[in-house]
Amino acid sequence: MNCLLMSNCPWANTERCNSMCYIYAEFDYLLNNSNIPEGHKTFNEPINPTRDDYQSFVTLREIKTDIANFVEDGRFLYIWSHNTGNYKTTWAMKMVKTFLAVVSVGNNFQDRAWVEYIPTFLLLAKNFEDKETRQEHIHRAMTNDLVVLDDIGAVQNTNYDLTNLSSIIDYRYSNNLATIFTSNVSPVDLVSVMGARLCDRITSDIVINLVGASRRSSTKTYTRGRKNS
Repeated sequence: MNCLLMSNCPWANTERCNSMCYIYAEFDYLLNNSNIPEGHKTFNEPINPTRDDYQSFVTLREIKTDIANFVEDGRFLYIWSHNTGNYKTTWAMKMVKTFLAVVSVGNNFQDRAWVEYIPTFLLLAKNFEDKETRQEHIHRAMTNDLVVLDDIGAVQNTNYDLTNLSSIIDYRYSNNLATIFTSNVSPVDLVSVMGARLCDRITSDIVINLVGASRRSSTKTYTRGRKNS
């Protein structure tokens, strides 16, 4: 069976490795109800840092390995870079998937993690015709054990946008709920985008700056298969 947990599962390649596996069913539920983008649902090959980002990658790997305690302790992590395509979002998604794998056993199909792409969320928050979807996103972003707020500061915020973001971030901060932020905005510049009070909360714990160039690559030829993420 093609299962994302095979590399760390004692039942892999045995008779118990089948579609009836309760661990697989639980993890599959958690993954598909976390709002993780399709392109990040697989466990990709290991990512390698540039020399300048080596120590940052070491720290991020330590957080991923200790993700259960990171979540239990209600930590905040701000991953930022002026450059695009250098694994900010990839690291955040790896942490979410690792957390879901850890809590898969005995979770009883309780929602535990949520990913919110902020530019899309801000549009959704203004869609008053679909109140149910809007409220689900806000509720999950506020209350789940681990939340990723991806690409925060990417668009100019209105007062209404800041009110929605503030309610989510303030709730999570006040209730010690683990939150991972990714951004192309430095902590200094984030003040002018989010305001001093919100910026202070967002960057109140762990701040990681990735400086490596984009690792995405293009090609002049076409072969069948998925593009590089």
